[in-house]
Amino acid sequence: MRIDEEQDRGENHRHAHHWQRSDAVCESSRKRSRDERPESIDGQRRAGASGAEAELSGEVENKERQHHHPRAIDQRRNAENPDVARETFEAFPEIHGAEVQELSELPQSLEGGGANQRYFKMPVRSSSLGAALAALFMAACQSSAPLSPARTTGTITPSDVKSRIYAIADDSMQGREAGGIGNVMMTNYVAREMQRLGLEPGGENGTYFQTVPMIRRAADSASTISVGGEPLTAFADFAPVRPSTSLRFATSLPSGTYETIYGGRLGDSSVVLEGNDVKGRVIVFDAPLDTAGKPTDTYTVPGGATIARYPDAAAIMISAIDLMSEMSKRGLGNRGSGLSVPSAPVHTPFGIVISKRAAEKIIGSPLASARTGARGNAVNINVRFRETPTAYPARNVIAIVRGRDPSLRNEYVAIGAHSDHLANSMRAVDHDSLKAYNMVMRPAGADRRVAVASTLTAAQTQRISQIRDSLGKLHPPRRDSIYNGADDDGSGSTALLEIAENLASGQHPRRSVMLVWHVGEEAGLLGSWWFTEHTTVPHDSIIAQLNMDMVGRGERTDSPIGGPKHLEVIGSRRLSTDLGDVIDSVNATEKMPFEIDYSFDAPRQVQMRYCRSDHYMYARTGIPIAYISRGYHPDYHMVTDEPQYISYGGLARVSQLVRDVAVSLANRNDRVRVDKPKPNPLAPCIQ
Repeated sequence: MRIDEEQDRGENHRHAHHWQRSDAVCESSRKRSRDERPESIDGQRRAGASGAEAELSGEVENKERQHHHPRAIDQRRNAENPDVARETFEAFPEIHGAEVQELSELPQSLEGGGANQRYFKMPVRSSSLGAALAALFMAACQSSAPLSPARTTGTITPSDVKSRIYAIADDSMQGREAGGIGNVMMTNYVAREMQRLGLEPGGENGTYFQTVPMIRRAADSASTISVGGEPLTAFADFAPVRPSTSLRFATSLPSGTYETIYGGRLGDSSVVLEGNDVKGRVIVFDAPLDTAGKPTDTYTVPGGATIARYPDAAAIMISAIDLMSEMSKRGLGNRGSGLSVPSAPVHTPFGIVISKRAAEKIIGSPLASARTGARGNAVNINVRFRETPTAYPARNVIAIVRGRDPSLRNEYVAIGAHSDHLANSMRAVDHDSLKAYNMVMRPAGADRRVAVASTLTAAQTQRISQIRDSLGKLHPPRRDSIYNGADDDGSGSTALLEIAENLASGQHPRRSVMLVWHVGEEAGLLGSWWFTEHTTVPHDSIIAQLNMDMVGRGERTDSPIGGPKHLEVIGSRRLSTDLGDVIDSVNATEKMPFEIDYSFDAPRQVQMRYCRSDHYMYARTGIPIAYISRGYHPDYHMVTDEPQYISYGGLARVSQLVRDVAVSLANRNDRVRVDKPKPNPLAPCIQ
C-alpha cells in the first residue's frame, strides 16, 4: 500500500545508494531461531521459523550473518559499546521524503537508565560496489538453481504461508525496493516458483517478466523561470511537479516564452476557460481550498481534474509553495520514481508549483483581486528534470493458469499483489521503542491521517514505556534499519504464490487465471500503470481483477476493529454489481466466513484507500476490481513490519477466499457485467 501524493513530495535522501551495500548478496540465511524473534505484545503469536525455512538461493550460516548482516552488526555494536552516547529517539522518515515524522517529542523520561538505555541513533553504514561486483551479484542471482520448497503443497495452509513469508520478508531482501537488488531477488524467486509449478509464462518474449521502464526523476537545479527579465528563485518561487499516476503532468516542456492566463482557484468547477484561450498557454491558479474552506497545498485531486479539463495547455502553475511545511519545501528538489516512457500517447500540460509572489508577478496583480480569464505577463521558462536509470531492472512477474474450456480460455481473471516495498533507512533505530510509540500514537503507522494528537500526555508516555519494557523482557535491544514489508505486501505476494500452487495442482477453471506481481506500487503504482496500458494479453479479455494488499494482519492485536473474521473489501461494486455479489456469495460458503467491512469504500473516506493500490490502475481502464485487505496497523510503512507479527492462519484463509472467488468468476457462463460508468483514465481518482 502506497502513501498518497500529498505524503510523496519527494524521495528521501535515504534512497541514495541504499542498494550499494556490502551485504547485498543473493544468498539468504536460515531465519533467526525462535528465541531471537520478538513476540507480539500480548504473547499470543510466538515468533520465529521452526525448522529449515524455504530459501531463496542458498544458505549462509547464522554466524556468517553476524559478520555481514546490517541488523546483526547494529546489535553487536550496541553490545560491544555500552557507553555509546544516548540521543533522543528519532523515528524513520516516511516513504519518499514525505513529511519526515521525527519522534523528537518522545520525552527523556522514557529513555530509562543503565541496562534499559535503549535509545541510540546510529546510521547504517554502506559501502559502494563497483560495476563489476554489481554485475557479479546479478549473474549470481540469475544463475541460481530454481527454488524447490519442500514444505509447500497444493493445499493452502498456515505453515506454507509462514514458510514463504519468512523468505520474502527476510533482511537479505533489503526491503525489495523497486529498481533495487532486493526486488530482483524477489522477482527471480517468484519466476522460478512459477517455472517449478509448470505455469505458462505471461510476460514478454515467452518469459515471466515484463520490464517496466522505471527511472529516478528529480528537478534540475539549473532550471530557470523569468518574468519581464526578472528571474524567479528555483525551489523558493517555483519547482516542477513530478508526474504521477494521480497527477499526469508531462515530463518535459520545450524551453521558450509563453503567454499566461489566470485560471482562478484550482478546483473551482464553476470556472471554465475556453479551449482556444488556454491552448499552448500557461494557466496560473491560486491554491485550492480544503474541506474547511481554507487554502491548502493538497492539490492532487483538483490538479488531476484540471489536467483532464485542459490537456492542451502548455503548463499549469499552482500557487501553493507558501502553504507547504518546511519539510515539504525542502523536498521540492528531491528525487522520485517515474516512467521514462509516457504511459499513454496523449498530450498533457507540464506542472509547476509556484509561490504567491511569483503568481502575482506573473498575473500582474494580487490574486485576491485578479479576474479569472485575465491575461498575465509572458514568462520565459527553461525547466526540466534530471533522469537516471534505476540500479537494477524493475519487472512485473506474470504467470497464467490456462483455462480448460476452449471457448473461454482466452478470457482472464487477474489476481495481483505487489512485489516491492521500501528502501533501507539511512539510520538504525531501536525496534521495540518504535513499535511501542506507534502502538500508542500512530495506530495506522505512517498514515498521518489517523494519527493520535502529536502532544504526548502523561498517560500515553507511561503506556509507551510499559509496552517497550514488556518487549525488552523478551530479547535484547534490537537495532533496525530494514523495511521488511512482511504485510505490505509480502502477505499479498505470499498469498498469490499459494494460490498459484493450489491452481497448478488441481483441475484448472474454465477461464484462465492471470497472476501478476506488480513492481513499483510503492513508487506510485508504476508496475500496474504500465501493465494496464501495455497488457500482455488483449486488454478487454481481462474480465476482473482481484488485488491483495496487506492481507496478513487484521487481528485484534493489530487494530481495535480487527479480529479473526475481519476483512476489508474496497471497490467491488464500483464498476460491477455482479463482482460484489460473487464475493459475498463465495465468502458465505467458506468454512469460516469473513465479516466483510465495506466502510473503507465509502465516498470521501479519509484514508482514500480506493486510490492507493494497484487495483485502481485496472479500474480506471474499465476493468471491474476488488481490493482485498485486512487493514492498517501501527507497523504500516515502518521497519517493524516483520514476519513474526503476521497472522498465518488469517493469511491462509484470505488466500483461500481469493482463490475461491477467482475460480467462481472463471467458471461462470457469463462475464461479470460492467453496469457502472467507467472513469476518465486521465482524471484523478476519487474516493
